[in-house]
Amino acid sequence: MEPTYADGSFGFCWQQAYLFKNPKPGDVVAIRFAGKRVVLLKRVVALSGERVGFRNGHLFVNDKMVREPYVVFPSNWHLDTKIVKPGKVYVVGDNRSMPMETHSFGQVNVKRIVGGVLW
Repeated sequence: MEPTYADGSFGFCWQQAYLFKNPKPGDVVAIRFAGKRVVLLKRVVALSGERVGFRNGHLFVNDKMVREPYVVFPSNWHLDTKIVKPGKVYVVGDNRSMPMETHSFGQVNVKRIVGGVLW
């Protein structure tokens, strides 16, 4: 999530952030990927039923380019459009300067989100 959050830095997660509501695009969330200690920070970019993809490094949701001021270093990512499945959100980190193959991103079950990141 660099440059928004430095790797290994200390932050706070509000576990009740999504107790009564679902995350929305732009939210930074903590996601439990495996076990109790592996938690990644990612930004929600698309919701269930939306079409998401990357063209020439730009994020497109429902065929409209999304302005992402938090992405400091542009990329040349390309990913064909996919529809986000029910009960899932599409997440990606803010550091897009590296090749897609080095990143963990994509559709995540909403139940894996353990909270919203405060800072």
